[in-house]
Amino acid sequence: MTSRCSYSRCSTNKNDQAANNTANLLGCSRCKSARYCSTACQKKDWVFHKFKCVSPEVSRHEVDGFSIEAIQSAINSASPGDIVVIKEGAYGDVGESTLFVNKPIYLWGGEENRDNVVLNCNLVIDESDGDHDGSKAVVVADLFLDGTVTISDNSYKSVTLCNIELKCPNIELKCPNNSPRDALKISGCKGKCLILGCDIYGGSDGVHIASEGVHLKRTCIQYAQHRGIFSRRIFTVEDCEVSGCGGYGIKG
Repeated sequence: MTSRCSYSRCSTNKNDQAANNTANLLGCSRCKSARYCSTACQKKDWVFHKFKCVSPEVSRHEVDGFSIEAIQSAINSASPGDIVVIKEGAYGDVGESTLFVNKPIYLWGGEENRDNVVLNCNLVIDESDGDHDGSKAVVVADLFLDGTVTISDNSYKSVTLCNIELKCPNIELKCPNNSPRDALKISGCKGKCLILGCDIYGGSDGVHIASEGVHLKRTCIQYAQHRGIFSRRIFTVEDCEVSGCGGYGIKG
C-alpha cells in the first residue's frame, strides 16, 4: 500500500513531510490499495487507476527473483484474471531475452514510480497459451522496458499498456526474421488495444499498427528512425505528442 498520494502528478508528493502523512489519505473503496490526498486527485487519477482497480480477493503472484525467467515463471503459474506483481529492481541483462504474456492477466510494476521496475527484454503479448473466451483482458502497467513490445494474434477483450516507458535499443539491429525493429508493433488483435500514458522512444517505426481498434491516449512517441506512427488501419489518437522522428510523424 502506497504511503503517498496515488495520483502521480499530485503536488504533495514533492513534499516529503506531506507525502508521509498517511493518516489523512483516502483509500479506494474497491481495491483498498490506491490512496489519495483529496477526492480531486482521485478523480484525476481514475483514467489510469481503473486499469489497476482490482478486488483484493483476486489472486496475486509476486515474482521471486530478479531475472526475466523469474517473471516468466510467475506468469506461467498464474491463471487467467490473476495479478502478477513485479517488485522494484532491474531484471535481465541487455540482450535478446523475451518475456511472453500469453494469457489474460494483469502484469504490474512499480507502484509509485515506473522507473523503479526495469525490464531488459522484449515483451510479446499473444495467445500462445491457448484460446480464451474473449471476455478477459491483458493489462501491463508501470514498467520501464528496454526492448520492444509486440502485441499479436489474440482474441482478448482488450489489451492495455498503461504508464510504460519503452526504449527501443539499437535500431540498426533486425528482428530474428530480418524485419525492421519497431518499438511497438500491434497486429492480429480481435479486441481493443489501448496505449495510455506511455513514452515510446526509438525503433524503425515508433508504433506500427496492423489491427483495428487501437487507441493511443496521452502518449509520447519520439526519435523513431522512420515514422512515429505507421498504420494502414483506422485508429484513434488523443492528446499525444509525436516528434523528432526521421521521416513522418504519422504515415498511413
